[in-house]
Amino acid sequence: LLLATGATHAYFGNDQWADDAPGLKTLDDAIALRRKLLLAFERAEAEPDPTKKAAWLSFAIVGGGPTGVELAGTLAEIARHTLRNEFRHIDPASAKVRLVEAGPRVLSSFPEVLSLKARRQLEKLGVEVLTGTPVSDIDSQGFKLGDQ
Repeated sequence: LLLATGATHAYFGNDQWADDAPGLKTLDDAIALRRKLLLAFERAEAEPDPTKKAAWLSFAIVGGGPTGVELAGTLAEIARHTLRNEFRHIDPASAKVRLVEAGPRVLSSFPEVLSLKARRQLEKLGVEVLTGTPVSDIDSQGFKLGDQ
């Protein structure tokens, strides 16, 4: 599941990403997002193939602004704490949560000391923070960072 966050739905000239990377601006967006996140855990629970199971438990949040940082931290807490004992065949804590930011740091509109503190707190929660790494493509199968 990929999400694009920010003050407006900005796909940087790649509006075709919108269907595969929904934004988070309204209550309806939040309800739809919650549904997709919980459905991903349920599909991982039912998936017998380990590779496909891992894919269902892999999340990327694109955009390291306030919304992206908050969402990445919340998703990591949900996976590691809230859903801890809810499944028989998966460990929700094994979910991989990535926060991808094209700029050099998360929360770039804030003082650098706060940006660094936010990054450290996210990493402590288990979020993989990727900065200086623009997304080059998004589709229904995932996303690309450069050629990866």
